[in-house]
Amino acid sequence: MIQYPNTADLMIRNITVYTQDAGRTVLPSVDVAIRGDTIAAIGHLPKKEWTAKQELDGTGKTLFPGMHNMHVHVFQSLLKDLGADKDLVGWLQDCPFRCGPHITPEMFELACKLAAMESLRSGVTTLADFCYLQSTIDFGYISGLTMEKIGIRGIFMDCFHSCGEDMNTHPSMILPPKEAIARTHELKTFFEDGTHPLNTVWPGISVSWGGSPELYDAVVDYSEKTGTPYTMHVLETEDDNVWTQKHFGKDLVEVMEEHRFLSDKLLAVHDVVIKPHEIETFARYGVNVVYCPMANTILGSGIPPMTEMMRRGINITMATDGAGSNNSSDMVESLKMGLLLQKGYMKDPTAMTAQNMLDFITVNAARAEHRTDIGSLEVGKKADMFIYDPTFLRSAPNFNTLATLMYNSSQENIETTIVGGRIAYHKGQFACGLDEREVAREAIEYMNDWIKTH
Repeated sequence: MIQYPNTADLMIRNITVYTQDAGRTVLPSVDVAIRGDTIAAIGHLPKKEWTAKQELDGTGKTLFPGMHNMHVHVFQSLLKDLGADKDLVGWLQDCPFRCGPHITPEMFELACKLAAMESLRSGVTTLADFCYLQSTIDFGYISGLTMEKIGIRGIFMDCFHSCGEDMNTHPSMILPPKEAIARTHELKTFFEDGTHPLNTVWPGISVSWGGSPELYDAVVDYSEKTGTPYTMHVLETEDDNVWTQKHFGKDLVEVMEEHRFLSDKLLAVHDVVIKPHEIETFARYGVNVVYCPMANTILGSGIPPMTEMMRRGINITMATDGAGSNNSSDMVESLKMGLLLQKGYMKDPTAMTAQNMLDFITVNAARAEHRTDIGSLEVGKKADMFIYDPTFLRSAPNFNTLATLMYNSSQENIETTIVGGRIAYHKGQFACGLDEREVAREAIEYMNDWIKTH
């Protein structure tokens, strides 16, 4: 019997690797060995020295760290197109505020399937569900367990309103701060007990008009006690400042600073109308931000000054936002839009580069999550990655794979998505056993009936 000194559960052979290590090293034509959920080796790994339970041929293909989609409202996967051609507040009233209070657990699970499967199909290995539907704690359990079943790494962002009636926030979305944090803690205790390795739970405030002083304090206190990051929609439009001026006599960033909400644990989403002095404030506190170019453009909110924030050293991450204000959970689509908007906004083709965007969706996201075990392809880190195949009409010829990924690719280029060492998606098939067309048909039929009565 041949004795192999090294064993792997999965081996990817002869593939170019964008490691995203500190030196942004690119390794041509190497092998990647995965053992369990961890990268065991990268390099030239002779077959006479290595055996693997499963091998993939990476010839002519490229391996990237998995993308992190840092801000999605998964329930909105059932609400595509309902709020078309409206501004943010009008869209809120017509789409999520109209439909959200009537979302059932069955509908929420179906929405999670749609969002998670589309995410895997576009190379996403971490999906952050910013959930502000608070009529039942069941949504938190459904989100985490469904993502676990489908095989994607999930962050359930348990985000609350403790006020906001004057903005027509539905009563079912409003909870007292103590009750809100207690619910977050229950979910966190369940999912972070060691038996759900793909799931984490964060607290958050939904939006400026949901944040009472007591809720700001409760979220920060919980973060400081547990070391957990937190999140909030910030300055998506000027409506934030209008509301806080009315109720606090200050702009939103001043209110956040007063209540200790600005820190390196904060993931601030959108930041479209942020002012130059507020960018300086974010930089001083180490705030992380999320760039949502598709939703900001569809809703006509504007183009956030991400280039200026990047130049100030602010840690930028990337997201599709909810499919209700994007109409998809396709991260590949958002990459090109995000780059082009900044180039046009700055009137400078070098303002933001393909490498900057790759940083946003990998290492920057891991930094915002306060994790050192994901975000790059290095020995000892979690095996979260996707295989990119350039041999499609849209992406051929391919002279610069990183540029091709960012500017002329689509979901069809994502051949394989691996999460925690497990192949979750491969060539149109999902390891969870769900069929894409069957899930799509179920969503179409369900929502065609549902919308007639709502």
